[in-house]
Amino acid sequence: MTHLFALSAAAADIMNISLRSRLSAARLTYIDSLHDTSRQQSFTASLLLDEAIHLCCPSVPRPLDIAANENGKPYLTAAPDVHFSLSHSAAWAVCAVSDHPVGVDIQQCRSFKPNIADRFFHPDEVQYLSSLSPAERENAFYTLWALKESYVKADGRGLRLLRQFCVDIACQPPAITVGAPGSLFVPDFPDPAYRLGVCVQEEHSETPALTVLQHLSTP
Repeated sequence: MTHLFALSAAAADIMNISLRSRLSAARLTYIDSLHDTSRQQSFTASLLLDEAIHLCCPSVPRPLDIAANENGKPYLTAAPDVHFSLSHSAAWAVCAVSDHPVGVDIQQCRSFKPNIADRFFHPDEVQYLSSLSPAERENAFYTLWALKESYVKADGRGLRLLRQFCVDIACQPPAITVGAPGSLFVPDFPDPAYRLGVCVQEEHSETPALTVLQHLSTP
């Protein structure tokens, strides 16, 4: 089963000692090396992961110890069979926790970027976007982008895969027409300025439920 969580990126005070104590020293060192918005977003996303693991898998020891495999995909050293994925964009951080490899991505919708589609999307996806009206194209672009990023995160082999698989968003739920099988989802997100994409490396996976957290629990 896959669980989704979302939290406002401004929900966590980065100078709060109690919140900082929930993260490992290595994670805090990385976060504190960042600047401005990226620092705040990474701090909130890391705390969201801590909260999500605590809610879904309370037996996993905390602070979480996170390592990366040979392709750079992160995993929990104490529970490698618990799969997770993080994403943040502007005002939101999101996290997925699953018993199968999973990827989640959130995108703030701004304007259609044909240069990104031409460079990184599968030719069939580019053709589909070109068939849409300008009003439809922007929503379809960000939906595709979030789903493709989520697929890459679930796979774990990096962005070089982007043009090697194809997603059909004209059907519901979206389908992978070229590439390794899996399940794709576009959960409803409470903020209409964002698109959320989820990929689970399991065929016919159950639709994940999204929990929007209003605050973090007391440690």
